[in-house]
Amino acid sequence: MEENRIDHFNNIAKKLFKILVDEYGYILDEIKINDLNGMKWSTHHIYINSLKNLKIEIKQEPYYTDYGFSFFIYKMGTDEYNILCNIAHEKQDKEGNFLLKAYKDLFSTEETLDIISGKHWKKLKYIPFN
Repeated sequence: MEENRIDHFNNIAKKLFKILVDEYGYILDEIKINDLNGMKWSTHHIYINSLKNLKIEIKQEPYYTDYGFSFFIYKMGTDEYNILCNIAHEKQDKEGNFLLKAYKDLFSTEETLDIISGKHWKKLKYIPFN
């Protein structure tokens, strides 16, 4: 039963964040699934935009020892990154509505869209959505 949380996330997230490919020039480079003792424990969706030198890593680590959902963006070739969204596992619902809210938040503000699109990079000193 717990294993389905990772599969459920992968199905929803791949569809929701297809906008990165369709509108922002990213490719879905990899979906990594990590397991612990034979159980799916976390998943990472890695998107690359070579033209803008950006990498997005969308993580779902839904279990009590991990962090929950995170949306990281990295400026490749540097050590700069931003966490644009983080939703702790205890704030998540089983249906995945938290993911739809995160998507709406991320793609509705100029500040996060400028960073995601590569229009304007800046190092944030806070997490815009959590």
